[in-house]
Amino acid sequence: MRQFWITFKQFVLYLLLSQGIMTVGALVTAIRGGVNGVEKDAMMEYMFSSKITLWSMVLGYAVTIAVFLGMHYVKIKTGRIERDRLWKTIGVAALIALGWMFVEVGILQLVDADKLFADEVEELEKFGKIMTGPLGAIAVGILAPISEEIGFRGVLLGGLLRMRCGAWPAIVISALVFAFFHGTHIQLLGTTVFGIIAGWLYWRTRSLIPSMIVHMVNNSTACILETAAPDYEPGKIASVAFVVVFLPILIYGLGWFKRYGYQSCIIFSKKIWLNG
Repeated sequence: MRQFWITFKQFVLYLLLSQGIMTVGALVTAIRGGVNGVEKDAMMEYMFSSKITLWSMVLGYAVTIAVFLGMHYVKIKTGRIERDRLWKTIGVAALIALGWMFVEVGILQLVDADKLFADEVEELEKFGKIMTGPLGAIAVGILAPISEEIGFRGVLLGGLLRMRCGAWPAIVISALVFAFFHGTHIQLLGTTVFGIIAGWLYWRTRSLIPSMIVHMVNNSTACILETAAPDYEPGKIASVAFVVVFLPILIYGLGWFKRYGYQSCIIFSKKIWLNG
């Protein structure tokens, strides 16, 4: 019960810091837009293009990271990763990110998800404009992944595991919370799978490094693509090619982490894991 309340309080603090600052920034931007006569239909786009919104995102993520690392609620450590394999581990994690990202894009295009969730796609396209500038790229591509891995894997998943929750139930629960946190139907399934992958990597390695790399490569690649080709939509042939080419890359990356055998590493004891 003690661990439950520790996890609960830390996760609530994470939400208050990461989302609270951004919410204040969004409210200030909305008020400013109203004063300047911005129409209701254009308000969302106005907010996403505002420097106030961008700086509040950067500040929210940066403060969250600083507090949680500074207070040692979460630690970024190598865990069960052998130091002489750290860079290879980072490289394989990057491959997993690219593998899943393009497989997901291919599948979404093949099932015509844009038509199923047309309104949400329009809102995501407006949000995508945030990622095209340097400040937005830093917020979305770097700070958001670090902050979210601290909150959803370090605090939530780590807390569930310390409560002796089974590994897979804990991974799935944290992934579902992560998915609903993003708040769109079109992203729900893909974000859940992404959360399961990130959670599994964290559980295998007892380190946030692989999941942070996966998250940063995923988001940074999205920022690059949004900047370089904002209007590009892959056709059916390209979508099939994405799945055919990148699914083996994803499988290879996950298989590498499974074959590596982090679970049997004798230098990392159960006692150290439980004490965080």
